[in-house]
Parts: sequence; C-alpha cells; structure tokens
Amino acid sequence: MEKKLKRDQLPAEKAKNWKKNFKEEADKTFNLKITPIILQKETYKSLIGENENRVRVYLGLENKKDGNKYVLCAYAVSSFLLGSGDVYADYETPVYKLNKNNEDFSDNTEEVIESIRLYRKWRSGEIEPDADGAAFRQYIYPNAYLLTKFELHELFNAQNHEEIVLEFGVSKTMNIMLSSASSATEQTVEAADELEYYDEAQLCPPFCDERSIYNS
Repeated sequence: MEKKLKRDQLPAEKAKNWKKNFKEEADKTFNLKITPIILQKETYKSLIGENENRVRVYLGLENKKDGNKYVLCAYAVSSFLLGSGDVYADYETPVYKLNKNNEDFSDNTEEVIESIRLYRKWRSGEIEPDADGAAFRQYIYPNAYLLTKFELHELFNAQNHEEIVLEFGVSKTMNIMLSSASSATEQTVEAADELEYYDEAQLCPPFCDERSIYNS
C-alpha cells in the first residue's frame, strides 16, 4: 500500500527524479559549486516571529571563487502577507546566511545585496557568458523561493528537527527541496528513497517582492 503523503510532501519518485535531473543539468548549465545550505530551528523561529510569517530564501554567490568556480550561497528573510491577496513582502531584517551555522547578517545587508546581485549577473549570463548553457540559465534557475508554513512546521515542529537541509532538484526549473537530512549527510540521488522531501515553495520570478531591498 502506497504511503499517504503529508501536506506539501513530494512523492519519493519525483524527488529522486528531480535530484537526478539537477545532477544532469549541472553538467550543462550549472557551473557553480554548492556547499551545504542549512536552515536551523532557531533561525526559523526568529524569522516567523509571533505572526507566523513565511520564509523567503534568496540565492547569492560568494564574492571569491573556490578555484575556478563561484560558490552558491543562500540568505533567508521573513515575509509577511501584504493586504488580503497572495502578495508577500519582505522585512529587511533579520536576514540570515544559511551556512552550516546560520549567521545573522542584519548589520551587513549591503553584503547580502551584493551577493544576490552577483548571482543574478551569473543567472542572466553576464558572468561567464561563454560557458556552456549560459544563455539558458535565466529560464532554469530562479532568484528566490517563498517557502510554505506547512513544510517548515512539519519538519521543525511536528518532527522536531534542529536543522533542515535545502537541496535542489530540476523539473523544468530548479526547485528547492526540504528534508530532515543533517548537514553531514551525503546528498545523493539514492538518498531520496529514504527521506521525506517537501516542496511547495513559490519561485521568484514570478512570486517576488518588487519593493524588497534584496530583490533589487
């Protein structure tokens, strides 16, 4: 009997295929180095606050290369519902860099913005324009992800994990997949059979906060 999926949970086979697709796409258009992107429980609590805001994750690049490759990084901010529609606006602070140990960059938002802008230059093909697939990056890789309350609640509260890992998978665009895997776990395609993955994050574009300093 097939296991009943929880809200916002990805079927194991889909998660496995997305991870496989991303690995294949990396050989064509994704010439960045990835280090573990971790969201810790204390960071999550700080971002959602008393109003249970949503969490938006922006992609950025480190300002120094590792060898001949740029290194992908990520930042998390709190987003609140603007009015009665589906538009979520970002708070400028707090903002956290999602390293193995999350860092509060609230006093250094300019560095965050520069990192995000550097990623967007890569995404648009302005950086390393002669690399394979540079012209197609903007159609595959988003700027940011607006995570749902349900997937984070399930992993942090219902399952009581102290940290979750943010990985990537590709359907037609690069998606973000949340799981309970620790930062020390090797993230292989085969691991998708053993873990619960969640993905109902809204991609930016089109779900962006045009007023946000991090979306400039």
